[in-house]
Amino acid sequence: MELRKAKLLNVIVSSITAFLIIFMIINLVEKNYVLAISDVILFLFVSVPSWILQYKKKYKANTILITSAFLFYTTLITILQYDVNRQTEHILPAISIMVIFLFDGWKKNLIFLLFPISFFTIRFVIMYSDLGYIDLKSLHLMYLLEFLTVYVIASYFKADMMNFYRKLQLANQTKDKLFRIISHDLKNPFSSLLGISELQLKFVERNDFDKIKSSAEIIHGSATKIYDLTQSLLDWSLSQSETINIDIQKVNITSIIAQVCDFCEITARPKDIRIRFIPKQELQWQCDSIMTQIAVRNIIMNAIKFSPRNSEIIVSQEIVDNNLQIIVQDFGVGIERDIIPNIFSENSIYSSYGTEKEKGTGLGLKISKELIEKQSGQIILSSELGKGSEFTIILP
Repeated sequence: MELRKAKLLNVIVSSITAFLIIFMIINLVEKNYVLAISDVILFLFVSVPSWILQYKKKYKANTILITSAFLFYTTLITILQYDVNRQTEHILPAISIMVIFLFDGWKKNLIFLLFPISFFTIRFVIMYSDLGYIDLKSLHLMYLLEFLTVYVIASYFKADMMNFYRKLQLANQTKDKLFRIISHDLKNPFSSLLGISELQLKFVERNDFDKIKSSAEIIHGSATKIYDLTQSLLDWSLSQSETINIDIQKVNITSIIAQVCDFCEITARPKDIRIRFIPKQELQWQCDSIMTQIAVRNIIMNAIKFSPRNSEIIVSQEIVDNNLQIIVQDFGVGIERDIIPNIFSENSIYSSYGTEKEKGTGLGLKISKELIEKQSGQIILSSELGKGSEFTIILP
């Protein structure tokens, strides 16, 4: 953005300088030596320093120079020599009003107002001093229209440019979120897959064919689940390549939760943790299936991480006050009361080791919160240290 502004400033200064040289020649031919000298002074003390500041990347100083040059130049030349019939040189630097591209908000509007106020004030004061009265002509309206036209055009193109950069910034943020989601969701399944394959190597050394067969089946199932996860994430990232928008459709939410539980079993099995899904009934619900899958999966993975060996995780669903509630309950280490606010905090990343020294990124629950809130839902956490935690996803 700053580079774009700097390039725009170069265009402004170069354009003004070209016109200054043309008018300097015209003034010399017409023997308007004061105006010709003023053109030379403006070239030497504005254009040249501006180029030097630009070369040295002093962009803010350059902006101040160009902005103040118009006011100073108009005032000085109008006082030194006023031509009631020919005032083109005096309003020519009004082209520099394009520097409103370089300012935002009230600063932009203030700078714009200074240009016409300065120009018309000096013009009418000198006119009254010379003629004894102020003679409003159609030319004055043309001057005012010039200021307004430049302002409107510049403001329009600036708004368009800013909109483009906002979309670009949002697209980059979305891309970063996608990378975080993909890397986080793939790490745990791959870790489990590597662990099972390592055990299989030991079974091969012992010629334990029964265990080799069973571990091969687990590896095949794990690979299939990881492929499905990768495909889902890639499909989701493709559909959300510009911004993260929700795709609300009626889906079998019971079936989706069951699939997520089956997938998470891959990670739970090495710790002998049982995942029990208790659906009271089969439910159809309006939601974004991919976002909801990712959110539920992250919460269950978190429960596995902080659950002890030979324990269980209970997943249930129910409708309460016309809202769908997906509840994930574990009986693990629980969370200290003063730490709970940091779990979903946007300003910090909180991560701790699991019951068997598993290390996480601290992003899983944050991602879940973002994806559920994008569906106008919420996640409620209740936990007691040493007794476990309960995460409730509420979807309207």
